[in-house]
Amino acid sequence: MPARVHPDVPGEARLAARLGRRIRTLREAAGLTMAELGADRRGRVYFERQYVWKMETGRVTPSLAALAHFAKRLDVTLAKLLKGIG
Repeated sequence: MPARVHPDVPGEARLAARLGRRIRTLREAAGLTMAELGADRRGRVYFERQYVWKMETGRVTPSLAALAHFAKRLDVTLAKLLKGIG
């Protein structure tokens, strides 16, 4: 179950929005759709398009496993994905 952004945690919503914008920018630069980002290279779906949309818009905070998947699909390191977010 994805973690929803908790409004009482200082700065969490801002961090989630920044991370979502970073992932969207990288996804668009890679020419991937939301559905393609959520699937592996063989087409197996790991994250539905709706989850990717919620993450890109800062409505949910992705798990470490989800971030690792997205970084791999975007062909970047996890460090590059997160650099400058905080």
